[in-house]
Amino acid sequence: MKETLIQINRLKDIGVYTISDIFPGLEEKPILLEIFGSADRVPQVLAGTKIKVIQRQTYMFVDNDNGTISIGKKHLQESDDKILYLDIIHELVHVRQHLEGLNLYDRSVSYVDRPTEIEAYAFTVDEARRIGLNEEEILDYLNVEWITAEEHNRLARRLNLKV
Repeated sequence: MKETLIQINRLKDIGVYTISDIFPGLEEKPILLEIFGSADRVPQVLAGTKIKVIQRQTYMFVDNDNGTISIGKKHLQESDDKILYLDIIHELVHVRQHLEGLNLYDRSVSYVDRPTEIEAYAFTVDEARRIGLNEEEILDYLNVEWITAEEHNRLARRLNLKV
């Protein structure tokens, strides 16, 4: 019997929710212990982190002011389970970074060169491999429209992916 990767409540309308409202059972994933460093911290951070479903055409991002994760309603409703799972893992690394007082959006550094992005993508790539994505699928996941082909290659090399 195939294990369900993650449960996703795709029926949520525009509004603010808990992580477990959107991703029930996420707290059981071992990667969260790696991200947050202790079993006690995982439920504490998840309970204190909100997800805002927004109408805007976007993926997910963390508000640098309050640590809220925003997700575009269309992304929530239509994206593949693996993509949503990897996205929430990536954003939870940013939540931890936010709680540590790091600037998630340092515009003086290119997106693919920001230490916060490199760390978040490193966790995400490791988890992508663990759930069975191959190098090509991972490279495709990293290929977002706000970076150039050269930046994509640079990020991939930093994450030890074959370009």
